[in-house]
Amino acid sequence: WIDEITEGSETKTKGSFKLSKLDRLFTHRTWGKPAVVLTILLGLLFSFVPAWPLMELGTLVGNIKAPVGSALLNIGCPEFIVMIICNVVIQSFSFIFQMLGFVFGITLVFGLLEEAGVMARISYVFDNTMGKLGLQGKSVMPFLVSFGCTMGGAAGTRVIDNWGQKVLTIALAWAVPCGATWSVVPMLSTIFFGPGAVLVIVVILLTMILHMWITAMIFGRKLVKQEDRYGMIMELPPYHKPRWGALFRYVFGRTKDTFFRVSKVVVLVCFIFWLLSYSFVPGGQSILYRIGVAIEPVTKFVGLKWQLFMAFVASSIGKEGALGVISALFAGGDFSGAFFDAMSGDGAASNLSEILLANVSKPEALAFIFAITFNMPCIVALAATYQEVHSVKWTARIAAYYTVVALLLSALVYHIGMLIW
Repeated sequence: WIDEITEGSETKTKGSFKLSKLDRLFTHRTWGKPAVVLTILLGLLFSFVPAWPLMELGTLVGNIKAPVGSALLNIGCPEFIVMIICNVVIQSFSFIFQMLGFVFGITLVFGLLEEAGVMARISYVFDNTMGKLGLQGKSVMPFLVSFGCTMGGAAGTRVIDNWGQKVLTIALAWAVPCGATWSVVPMLSTIFFGPGAVLVIVVILLTMILHMWITAMIFGRKLVKQEDRYGMIMELPPYHKPRWGALFRYVFGRTKDTFFRVSKVVVLVCFIFWLLSYSFVPGGQSILYRIGVAIEPVTKFVGLKWQLFMAFVASSIGKEGALGVISALFAGGDFSGAFFDAMSGDGAASNLSEILLANVSKPEALAFIFAITFNMPCIVALAATYQEVHSVKWTARIAAYYTVVALLLSALVYHIGMLIW
């Protein structure tokens, strides 16, 4: 009777399943995670290839600012209008096109990995590690990409299907110092602390890890329900050729949607900063300057003179621009012009080290380094965050949280520094 039931049901003895060479590497207990990290970093590098044309377009748009401004002034256009066109509209779209290039590149490359089945391996390998933060294994990808650019990290969360985990991933990715931050922090650390700069950077990295853990506890309670904090049981899908048509439709659709959504945010924020930094009376001071001087008794408590606090504000536009603001303010330059330079990442004086050493103490320098490192990454990252989370409330909440935490860290390291120096 048993033979009759099983007859025709089993045609051959089941053989043992063997993993491919690539899967044996990805799932290896020792080499699996390094292999995944290397894959993500290579993906980040390759994303610059398709991103390059749009990023170059953004640079070209920024370069027409000076000739357009001169032409408008020559035909009698009011200076106020010229400033809005050049320093708000043109500069904003320079930001936007450069950002679009990176979004396009990141979406294409990591969408290709998703289509080919590689992203499932990444999620599997890091699921246990990310699960401790209430996240999916895929969240490791935005974290690593954020070392290059936080905006790219935010765009990389598109592979995360749970909205709460996506928002939490972005909130944690903001704690990762981006490439622009790493172009500023080592230089400032070397100027003030010499060989001790290595120790400063190590402390920053340790603070980043602690920051991410605390942020996960604070935001995770509201964003990720307990039933979503589960381990992963999955069958690795086979590798397969990508569906190029579907992939490009998705990439171009997301890029187009990003352009329209982000343009509103970037132009609005740039206009607000420009308006606050503009001096409406020749020889007068801007609103932002007056605010900075007025609140200096408060900002000194966190280790920031009003000049450093204004540079801290500028760092929320772009990290490199903070150096230009410091150069102008301590050298007695034009504050409004310094903020315009900050928007394009220019303006740092050639004698910046002498200016800083003459005007800033070591505790103040340490406070400033921590303040700009853990401040809001930049205006483009803010816009990319809004694009991904589709929530003004959560975008504002994350931005406010990082501003407050940056000032708290600044105060902490400043008072510790006062005990040392």
